[in-house]
Amino acid sequence: MRPFRAEAHGYVAELEPSERIVLAQLAGDVAQMLQEGVPGRGPGGAGPGAGGPDDAWSPPGWTGPVPGRPGDGGGAATPPPDPAVRRLLPDASDDAEVAAEFRRFTQDDLAARKVGRLVLLARSLVDHEPAGAAPYVVGRDEAEDVAGALTDVRLVLAERLGLRTDEQVEGLYDELDREGDDGPDDGEVGGAPRRFLVSVFLLTGLLQESLVDGMLADLRAGRGRP
Repeated sequence: MRPFRAEAHGYVAELEPSERIVLAQLAGDVAQMLQEGVPGRGPGGAGPGAGGPDDAWSPPGWTGPVPGRPGDGGGAATPPPDPAVRRLLPDASDDAEVAAEFRRFTQDDLAARKVGRLVLLARSLVDHEPAGAAPYVVGRDEAEDVAGALTDVRLVLAERLGLRTDEQVEGLYDELDREGDDGPDDGEVGGAPRRFLVSVFLLTGLLQESLVDGMLADLRAGRGRP
């Protein structure tokens, strides 16, 4: 893997086919977690599958609660029971009443938009299905969404790995050195699922950081998103 660099036609990384497949599968898994992990509204609310032609934007395949209806008077939006999904949709305030009200107005729409970004990431990774290491190009108009999707994948991996501090993240490199790193797809089967997750977490971190660095450099140079 080579991290992103800014070029005239967008941001370009280089990924092996196995890396593309793993990242695309994870993006799809996180999208599915969001769809299944966002509880439906209470009585009077818009439940899964409801809606009509006037609904706000939702990504292809979205089957969760109808997004984009903050003023519909529906019931309370329940916090996701899965801690990984809740990390993607955290409370907006320490005040329980304020957090519940904010969640009622925003949770469905935010979840749907995150799913849309994750679908974009997954599809772009497997586009053309290259047989060997090949450039992965992200256009400037899609870079913000791809960076956001990579961040969401990392948040889920961080929750599964029990990561809470920067010191714990920095210690992952030493952990891999101690156990031996045979590549990001080595530990998925066999005896080292944690090593697999650690490897993918670090891979997504390099991609996300290099993409954001390129976006910031473009912004400073006046080459921001069109």
